Amino acid sequence: MLNTKKILAAALAVTMVFGSSISAFADGPVTSGNTDGAGTSEGHLEKKVINVDLPTIAEGATPFSYTMDPERLISATSGAKHSGATFPAAEGDTGVYFLTAANTYANKSNTLTVTNKSSCDVTLSVKVKTTASAGGKDIALAESSTVATTGDPNLYLGLKVGDETTVVSATEQTITANIAGIPGNFETKVDNGAYAYAAKSDATGWKTIDISMEGAVSNLPIAADATAPTVNVTWSYAEAPTDAAPSISSTAATQAAAGQDVTFAVNLGAGTLAATSISGITFVKNGETRTLDAANYTFASGTLTFKATHVDALTAAREYTVKFNDSANTTVKVTVTPAS
Repeated sequence: MLNTKKILAAALAVTMVFGSSISAFADGPVTSGNTDGAGTSEGHLEKKVINVDLPTIAEGATPFSYTMDPERLISATSGAKHSGATFPAAEGDTGVYFLTAANTYANKSNTLTVTNKSSCDVTLSVKVKTTASAGGKDIALAESSTVATTGDPNLYLGLKVGDETTVVSATEQTITANIAGIPGNFETKVDNGAYAYAAKSDATGWKTIDISMEGAVSNLPIAADATAPTVNVTWSYAEAPTDAAPSISSTAATQAAAGQDVTFAVNLGAGTLAATSISGITFVKNGETRTLDAANYTFASGTLTFKATHVDALTAAREYTVKFNDSANTTVKVTVTPAS
């Protein structure tokens, strides 16, 4: 009986295998197939952060306010009028005082610092000018850091941006400076389930630039009602262009009065198109192209200055071609009009 069951089971197994083989041979081999795979994107992350710390001026503070003392009254009296105050030593004292701490005065102001905490470069623009006091009794402004030692007294005010100092005048001047960013201070990370490009917790070495004011005044008598002008300083920043050719935004200027310089704000450009200076200035006279003598102009701190002695000699407006030393030898035409 047992042997009969074993034979029957073996027969059924053979039948099943044979039946399956017949089915497979009947459908034929599989020769093709397909499937779909939906595409997704992990997203885009803007790897640029612009974050600039501008100077913060405490309420009521005026770091660039100053007192001029042409007759050196403070020095002569050892500051007796200003009880408890400290002033510069007489030797080397320039006669212009900025409050730098409680009851402490110096010939240079405190420093205001701009810090670039960005992943890219930024361009800092600082504008400076003076505003005349009411009444027209302001002391004359010097055209350089050297003040008069005889004759009429004058006042020098200088704005320092980084390593460059600009002589302040009633004509607004713009000083530009590049502050490098540090992309290595940033990393890609996940914040609240989203990708973020942010500064590392140990980020260091941020680049800065300082702004300060200095002054000097003639050691000469002044009128009893003499006043001093107000100095106005503003600052702003923008992302530095990757590549930009040299340019002059305002290309026409009129001399304010005889004896005054004429200035133009110059941008030397950026990146591979940038210049480092002006290579020369030409003009046309009597149909002939001539080169302006370098003694008749200066270029520093982003300001092109046509000297008063040259402008005074003009009898009418004149167009000049300013040439830069960039690889493209960029030129810009400017027009100077003498005072009427």
